[in-house]
Amino acid sequence: MDNIHKFSSTLQQYSDRTPKDEQLRELILKICSLPRGNEQRRKLVDRLLRQLQYLPKLLKSSHLDYFEAINRTWEWLDNNLHKFNPQKSPLLDCLLTWINGNLVYRLRDLYTPKNHNTFSLDYLEDSGFYIPSWSSLDVYIDEQLQTQKNQILARAIARYIDRDPERKLRNCHPQNRPDCNTQIIAQKLFLLQSPEKLSTIGRKLSINTQTIHSFWKRKGLPQLQEIAREISQINSV
Repeated sequence: MDNIHKFSSTLQQYSDRTPKDEQLRELILKICSLPRGNEQRRKLVDRLLRQLQYLPKLLKSSHLDYFEAINRTWEWLDNNLHKFNPQKSPLLDCLLTWINGNLVYRLRDLYTPKNHNTFSLDYLEDSGFYIPSWSSLDVYIDEQLQTQKNQILARAIARYIDRDPERKLRNCHPQNRPDCNTQIIAQKLFLLQSPEKLSTIGRKLSINTQTIHSFWKRKGLPQLQEIAREISQINSV
């Protein structure tokens, strides 16, 4: 009880008294007042994580295993939230700095020399192929799939893009521009460690920006979505 009282005083001290900070303070205090394993606590933690995962300043990565790293950070936060010790206002920024401090070490591990297999997701949001959610891949599959299954699916999609065994991607391109086909675009959008934007790809290929955007929206992306659905169905069997 004394610890909770002290923790409450610390949170109150560094809240900037805005509605957002006050709601966060109350939510953290409610979570830490309940024992782990408590159903109400689990619901409150889920609510907190839903708020945090969409914050623009949360560290993100295009690495395939980012989802495993962020999930481990959420587990760490659940286990250690009572140790949160803000030193300045607002509480939200201080909490995010604390979380990023844990996440950065996990991300560094992902980029050690032994990790070469990357599947960039950063551009998917803008393309419409990716629904922004840092708890799963959301590539036309259920958001509640396990992280391992998501990784297997992402690798399968990446392999298909890279190999294009049926030449579906290579044969899909703007008129008279086979050098600007769906495979090439998808490789540059999704398979590079530093993904390129459509405008950059168009400039390098000397193709009008509007043309490549229109082609990707009308033909390239829908084709890739259909392939992703097919691979998802195969992997779910």
